[in-house]
Amino acid sequence: MDGRHPLSNSASAILYLVAGLAAVAGSAWMAVSWVPGQTAEERAFRSAPACTREVRTDCVRDEEFTVSEIRLGKKERKATLTDAKGAPRRVGFPDDGPLLKKLDDGDRVTGTVWRGSVQEIAARGTKQPTWAAPVNPPSADLAAAIGLGPAGLLLSVACAWRLRQGADANEPTWRMRYLVRLACGMGLAGVVTAVAFAALGVRPLWAAPVLWSLLVAPMAALTVRAWRRAPYRPREPWRPTPL
Repeated sequence: MDGRHPLSNSASAILYLVAGLAAVAGSAWMAVSWVPGQTAEERAFRSAPACTREVRTDCVRDEEFTVSEIRLGKKERKATLTDAKGAPRRVGFPDDGPLLKKLDDGDRVTGTVWRGSVQEIAARGTKQPTWAAPVNPPSADLAAAIGLGPAGLLLSVACAWRLRQGADANEPTWRMRYLVRLACGMGLAGVVTAVAFAALGVRPLWAAPVLWSLLVAPMAALTVRAWRRAPYRPREPWRPTPL
C-alpha cells in the first residue's frame, strides 16, 4: 500500500486523523457561523431600498465610475474605479470575466454601491460581481460544509481504528478501507454539489442536503453491502511501509 494512503502506517494514520478532525471542525464552523452570516448579508443586500433623499443609510445606489489600472491574472484581478468627484477606489474581482477582461482604461461602468462597497459593476449589457459581494450563494457553501463534515468524521474513525489495531504490524481490514473510500466519496459529492450550485446560482439552502444525499445514497448502499461481505473476503499479504 502506498505510503501516502491513510491506512499505510502509523504516521499516515495520525496525519489523516488530524486532517479528518480539522475537516469536522471546519464543517461545523461553516454550518454554524459562516453560512448563516452569508445568508443574512445576502438577504440584507437584496432587501435594501434604493437610496433617496429620505433614505440615505443601508441603501443601494448606482454610481458611474471610470475604470483604470486593470490587472488580470491568477494572483491579481483588480481595477481602480474613480467616481465623478475624482475619488479612486481599488476593487478586487473573483474572475477575469465576463466583464473585466473586456474593459480598457478610461471605460465607464455603473457600479452598485452598498454599505460603502462596490458590489458589482455593469457595462455593455454585462454584469460582474466584485469580492465585496458573496462570490458563491450560501447554498454552495452549505453543500461544501455538508460534504466536509461526514467525510472528515468517517476518515477519523477509520484512522483511529487503524491506530488501535496496530498500523505497523497488521494489515488494514477491508472494512477500514471501505470507510476511507466512502469518506472520499462523501467529500467529492460535497465538492460536486458546491461547484454545481455556484455555477448555476442555486440559492435555496434545502437543495444542498437534498442533492448531496442523492449522490451519497448509492455509495452508502454499496458500502453497506460490501461491509456485510467483508469477513468472507480473502486476506491480502501485508508489507507495512517503513516510517
